[in-house]
Amino acid sequence: MKRKKASDMTGELCALCCEGHLEAKRGREYFRYGEALIIIEDVPAWVCNKCGERYHHARVFKRMRQIAARSDQVTEHVRVPVTRYQPGDEAA
Repeated sequence: MKRKKASDMTGELCALCCEGHLEAKRGREYFRYGEALIIIEDVPAWVCNKCGERYHHARVFKRMRQIAARSDQVTEHVRVPVTRYQPGDEAA
């Protein structure tokens, strides 16, 4: 049996929902940097197969922060509508 690396969280129990297990995936992250919201594509993460919670290795998070700080690496701009929550007729 192949021994997994200490930094590999694949198969671990999700700390948020305590039901799902983590799978290694790559995906899109929405990263806040100052007042900006940066979208970073193809980010490695462990994702819970039950609730979708995402976990990142510290070096990946550090790299996302470096990428967000460098405006010369922005490849595309998108417009995103923003609104505020307003109480309505929610079921109690």
